[in-house]
Amino acid sequence: MRATRGYWSTVAIAGTFTLLGVAATNPVLLAGGVTLGVWLLANQVAFLRTLRTLAASDLSVGTLRERVAVGEPVLIRLQAHLDEALPFGVSVDPTIPPSAECSEPSPTVSLEAGDRSVDTTFEVTSPLVGDLMLGPPRVAIRAAGGLFDTTIWTSTAAEVTVRPRAPRNLHVGEGGSPLTSRYGEHRSDTTGSGLEPYEVREYAPGDELSRIDWKATARLNHPHIREFELTTTHETVLVVDHRATMGVGLNDESKLDYLRGIAHSFINAATSFGDPLGLYTVGDEGTTTTRKPTAGIESYDPIRGLIENIEPTESNVRKGSDDVSPSRARNRASRLDDGSALGATLRPYFETTTTYVRRLRERPLFRTMQLAHSRLGGGAWTVLLTDDTNPTEVREAIKLARRNGGQVLVFLAPSVLYEPGGLDDLNQAYDRYLTFEEFRASLARMDRVSAFEVAPGDRLDAVIDRHGAPTRRERSRDVARASRRYQEYGENPRQGLAYGDDPMRSSEGGHTDE
Repeated sequence: MRATRGYWSTVAIAGTFTLLGVAATNPVLLAGGVTLGVWLLANQVAFLRTLRTLAASDLSVGTLRERVAVGEPVLIRLQAHLDEALPFGVSVDPTIPPSAECSEPSPTVSLEAGDRSVDTTFEVTSPLVGDLMLGPPRVAIRAAGGLFDTTIWTSTAAEVTVRPRAPRNLHVGEGGSPLTSRYGEHRSDTTGSGLEPYEVREYAPGDELSRIDWKATARLNHPHIREFELTTTHETVLVVDHRATMGVGLNDESKLDYLRGIAHSFINAATSFGDPLGLYTVGDEGTTTTRKPTAGIESYDPIRGLIENIEPTESNVRKGSDDVSPSRARNRASRLDDGSALGATLRPYFETTTTYVRRLRERPLFRTMQLAHSRLGGGAWTVLLTDDTNPTEVREAIKLARRNGGQVLVFLAPSVLYEPGGLDDLNQAYDRYLTFEEFRASLARMDRVSAFEVAPGDRLDAVIDRHGAPTRRERSRDVARASRRYQEYGENPRQGLAYGDDPMRSSEGGHTDE
């Protein structure tokens, strides 16, 4: 409770009357000063009693929804219900965070003297991912006559979790077929003293007696052993591409939004199994985030927050600037071997791979994968989330990631299914998708590499079913045609680097096939 200027002015008047009454032995002035003092005290006691009544009243802010997407409005209700009417006014402010956007400029509700109930509704949207705290309500009170005022905070508040927009109709699979098993789950093909029951088999010489299943032995009248599936942990690192091309999409759903959902699945899997999890993110200027794989909530929650808030960066690189691999350079050099002066001049530029090595070292994704690879132990899982804009860089980054002896999972967003106007010509879109599919399949043919497509399911169906669903023979014929075109005009998917599959080695080494 705070005394206002009016209170202190009244106190000064009462004191003056009292002093003058005593000095002048004037009972009228003395009685006036005492009366004012008693009146002030009575108002103060009444105000304090009212505050206790107000504290027991229903002053709250609430919502029916606890989870919303970024930019999605959530309806908030602010209400004030008093047990008894007050002789002065009360205003209730819901306390909205500065980051949130409110549909009302000032969603405060006011109770005039004598009123007992009031409520209002308004909408709040948040452009940021995270927990949005609304409240607790702030109650401002000013006593009748303006002698006292105060501000109290109630204990009720509404918390809304703001999540990234989940892409609709998400498809994850291979060649238009959806993935049947869950990505991120653990699989073990060995048995031993684990936790999950696997099978019951007959006792064999050399088995430990402690592993005998006595119930099965009594039931089958012969010693039996119960096997358990061995539990494993996977050191996993997510490499997330958020360069400018990842911002392409329709209906506010970009490539990055779709791949973000895949990243969340791996975070949830790591949390469930207690796996060490790391994160490396790639922007147009290079690596933007580095987190070594560690286990525990102190690792999972920050990574989840980084994934939720990551946005595409800006690029100054001209479109279509993918590197020319040595195999493609040799192919072009052979076409220049026509005996002409121009061919003789240009051929050395296509035969050398030095420029390729130098440019590859400068590419953001490859540099980031090199950094992640240097910090991983043997047998780690590398999960790459990117698109098909730079196929050569993606291929060489995957080759580098395989060297720790672990698995590489690649989730690719086919650009044709995200570009505005990409499906205007379905025949052309189908040809582009086949080219992408051959690129994806060539990655999947690598040892210890699995490659999947991530796309809007409805747009993928529209491309595949352009003239009705193709038969398996038609699909095989089209993929083979795309493969020939890919090898003729692009990089041969079955060939590696011309210098021993090591982009950091000298460019004069021998050729290595995948």
